Amino acid sequence: MEFRSLQVADKDAVDNVLAPLRRNDSTLGWANLYSLQEKYGLEICLEGGILYVRQTRRLPHATAYFLPLGGADLVREAAGLVDEVCRAGGPFCFVGITPQEKQRLEVGAPGAYAFTSDRAFADYLYRTEDLAAYAGPGLAKKRREVNKFHQLYGASGIVFEPIGLAHLDELRAFQQRWFESSRRRGTDEHPLELEHRKILLDLDHFRELDLEGILMRIGSQVEGYAYGSLLPGGAFDVMVLKGNLDYRYIWRVLLREQAGAVLGRAPYLNLEEDLGLPGMRENKMSYQPCALLEKFIATPR
Repeated sequence: MEFRSLQVADKDAVDNVLAPLRRNDSTLGWANLYSLQEKYGLEICLEGGILYVRQTRRLPHATAYFLPLGGADLVREAAGLVDEVCRAGGPFCFVGITPQEKQRLEVGAPGAYAFTSDRAFADYLYRTEDLAAYAGPGLAKKRREVNKFHQLYGASGIVFEPIGLAHLDELRAFQQRWFESSRRRGTDEHPLELEHRKILLDLDHFRELDLEGILMRIGSQVEGYAYGSLLPGGAFDVMVLKGNLDYRYIWRVLLREQAGAVLGRAPYLNLEEDLGLPGMRENKMSYQPCALLEKFIATPR
C-alpha cells in the first residue's frame, strides 16, 4: 500500500468514491482534502476502488487514518488496514468515525477497538434558511447586529458580488492585508501562517476545487469575503470567512450573505469544527446549530 500526496488530477477518482457516500462531513469534501494537506500531513492511497487517507500531523503521538472509504465491507476493510499498518510499525488510530460507523465496528468486531469522543472535530450544521435571514428568537441579536452594520457603514456603499476568477487578485491582496493585520494583533504565528498558505492555495486552484463564494465591497474596496464548496451530502461547507475587523459585525453580515447565496441549492451550512477552542465553540453555538456531526477516534486493541 503506497501513500502519496493528493494531486488536482485525482479529483474525478476521489469524487467517484465520495459522491455515493452522501456525507456532509467537512473532512470528506474534495476541496478540504486537497487544501489541508500541509496542515495535517494528508496522504492518500487509491486501491481497488477504495480511498485510504492518512494524516501524519493531526495527532501528536500517532498517525491518524480515516476508515477505508468506498468499499463494500467496512469491518473487513478496516481490519485489513490495521494489519497493513501494524506491519509498518508505529502508533496509529482511526479518526472521523461517525456514530453509525462506530456501531458497525462494535457489532462486526466486538472488542477490537477502544473508542473515544473526538468533540473538537465535530462539525456544526445549520439550516441555510435560518442563517440567510437570522430567523427566529434565538438569532434576534444577529439580526440586530446586521442592521447596525448597515446603519454604520451603509452610507459608504456596501456591495456583495459572487467571486469570479477576475476577483482572485483582489482577494489575494485583501488576504495579505488581513494576514499582516492578524500578525500585528499577536495571533499565534504558526497556525496563522498555515491558514494563510492554505487560503492562497485555494485561490490558486479556485476552479479546480469547485469553490464558490462572495466578496464584500465597502466603497470600492474589498473588505471581506467568504467561500466554500458543496459537500457530497448536499450541505455547503463554509471553508473560509474573513473580514476587516475595523468594521463591527462584519462576520455576521458575511455569513448571512453566504447563506443567501446558496439558499435553495444547499439545505444546510457546515461551519466545520471548533478544534476545542472555547471562544470558537461559544461563537459557533451562538448561531443555533441544528445538529452536531459527532465524531469518534478508534484505537485498535
